[in-house]
Amino acid sequence: MRNAVLAALVSSMVACGSTGVSAAFVCPVKSPGANAAQDQAIAKAIPAGNALDDVTRLNTAVTDLRAQGVSNAVLIDSLISSYCPAVARNTALSDDQKRAQVRRFASRIVRVVYSLDSADAVILDVPFTPGVIDAINAKAAAERISPEAWVANAIGRDLKAAR
Repeated sequence: MRNAVLAALVSSMVACGSTGVSAAFVCPVKSPGANAAQDQAIAKAIPAGNALDDVTRLNTAVTDLRAQGVSNAVLIDSLISSYCPAVARNTALSDDQKRAQVRRFASRIVRVVYSLDSADAVILDVPFTPGVIDAINAKAAAERISPEAWVANAIGRDLKAAR
């Protein structure tokens, strides 16, 4: 999944011209994966105007789309693909400014989708043995939270107790 998101982000950045050569602005081509109903729901979810100015609405859109079963990778890819044409139509921006705006949106939407819209959030990639993962999953399910949230809470409790 992480590779799919990375691929979506990288492909959008490459398509938007991250090569350093100033070329005409072109929106990234959407990867297959979402269906027509999802495409319409996602397109409607993007805030009008500059979507970067309305993080609250982006958060709400992501929550609503997740509730409809849209995966993180499809959310990111589709939101970028849906947002880009509005930037492309903005004649007030140069091609370089359009690329920068789509890159900012892509960066923001990745943080929103993965709930990292905090300057203090850091992702740690920590390997666990299968037995530990099973225990984490069981405890998280018992508390009705994600395994990631359970681990974060457990570490937070442990750090408070260590003070």
